[in-house]
Amino acid sequence: MKQANITVMRKILYAVESGGQVYGKQNYSAFAGVGANTPNEKAITIGAGQWYANEAKRLLTLIKTKYPSDFKKLDTAGISADLEKSWASYGVTKTSAKGKCIIAIISSANGIKCQDSLMDTQIKEYAASIEATYGSMSDSTMMECINIIHQGGVSALKRILAKTQKPYTTKRIYAALNTDPADKSNNNQVGDYVTRQKKVYEFITKYATEESGAKEENKVAKTRAKVVALAQSWVGKKESDGSHKSIIDIYNSFTPHPRGYKLQYTDAWCAGTVSALAIYLGYTDIMPVECSCYYLIEQAKKMGIWEENDAYTPKPADLVLYDWQDSGSGDNTGSPDHVGTVEKVSGTTITVIEGNYSDAVKRRTIQVNGRYIRGYICPKYDEDGTSTGATTAITGKKSVSEIAKEVLAGKWGNGDERKKKLQAAGYDYNAVQAEVNKQMKSSGSPSTTSGGGTGDTSKPSYKVGSTYTLKVDALKVRSGAGTKYAAKNYSQLTANAKKNAYSNGCLKKGTKVTCQQVKNVGNDIWMKIPSGWIAAYYGGDKYVG
Repeated sequence: MKQANITVMRKILYAVESGGQVYGKQNYSAFAGVGANTPNEKAITIGAGQWYANEAKRLLTLIKTKYPSDFKKLDTAGISADLEKSWASYGVTKTSAKGKCIIAIISSANGIKCQDSLMDTQIKEYAASIEATYGSMSDSTMMECINIIHQGGVSALKRILAKTQKPYTTKRIYAALNTDPADKSNNNQVGDYVTRQKKVYEFITKYATEESGAKEENKVAKTRAKVVALAQSWVGKKESDGSHKSIIDIYNSFTPHPRGYKLQYTDAWCAGTVSALAIYLGYTDIMPVECSCYYLIEQAKKMGIWEENDAYTPKPADLVLYDWQDSGSGDNTGSPDHVGTVEKVSGTTITVIEGNYSDAVKRRTIQVNGRYIRGYICPKYDEDGTSTGATTAITGKKSVSEIAKEVLAGKWGNGDERKKKLQAAGYDYNAVQAEVNKQMKSSGSPSTTSGGGTGDTSKPSYKVGSTYTLKVDALKVRSGAGTKYAAKNYSQLTANAKKNAYSNGCLKKGTKVTCQQVKNVGNDIWMKIPSGWIAAYYGGDKYVG
């Protein structure tokens, strides 16, 4: 997250926790006794951010560590000794000597500094944990997630996101929160705090800033290049190894399901594939979503994007519908049987990427005005690219050299994240990575990226028995060498690893690890440590050094 948005998030949490829901207001001396907020609470809650139980202990420990002499002067009730205990049931009252002493410590000038520092640290921790679990997202969306996790914990966020339409946005998460009061399946109903959630949403949309300076839902143009790039990345998915299931899962994440039907793994999935493209990219306002080819056409007609003319010359990212019973005589008006996404047009030859083509995602070439064409769905993209070349030609905004410079500056992330972002933006990942390597070689030294990755593509060597340091944050520990193996949770880590891990089991940047075994998986290097396997060199980036 941008530092400016971390500050905004701190002010938002302060406002709804202790500031009377007024942005910029907070109560640094706030103190709530046992059960003040809910009967389930067995300890005190203190400060502007309403830190509860052991979090309260964490705040006071921070003040004592950073300002020991001032803490000693203010500690007139033995709080220092109490910090050696668990605070899970620390239940002193506000009017007791200890309660008054705690208030004096946290509301002192240095206590206020530490409250701001702790809140910023927690926001960063929340963000790293959320990204490691749910993937990268805009700052605005991340802020809504942080609000939920701060209020209700990891389980509350998991429950809310489970009923949020993908891709996640602030608006969609807030909509899911609004359904919470009617849901009685769980006693952790963060959405029950209706006015709080309304205020948080208002504050985020008013004060958060995105890279583009635009509102979250409008900041990214809907382009043909992104549709084609995503379709290209799915080529090779197939039923025989179950890899097609990820496409169906994306389709089923769109709720309510069209006509109330959840697509099964054994169903025909061509229409589900083009719909999944729209869902994944957030293009459902310009592209129809259906698991039936017939109803895809019906939806397209309602949206005013159906092209009935078989002789139409399509553009990349148009959808082509087929009727296998077409006689080849006159205009085809039969019932549609299949659908695919136009990848490119060269002369009169159309290349189409299709899901469920012989039980896989494959390419097909057809001719303009050829037999079996039923018609086209032509979404109204923001950028109406008409290039007949490959994806890199469709994009045409920046050269590979320019994008490589951005990669080295850290703008595209690292590893799988970088690859997905580049492909989704319509760039050839391999071409960009080759240019990155070339630029680094010519510069004579590796560049570093911001936010976790190293940008170092020189392939390292690791020795069994040696100790190394994690160069990235929120690194997953897996049960085996490779991403096909399950990530371990916090409880599955060694005691030492737990000291350097987030609550979801991901290791923090700077963690020291001992190499027990090294294994090459393709071009990547995996390292076995006492807790399991971690990616040491992945996707051209050095994660461990």
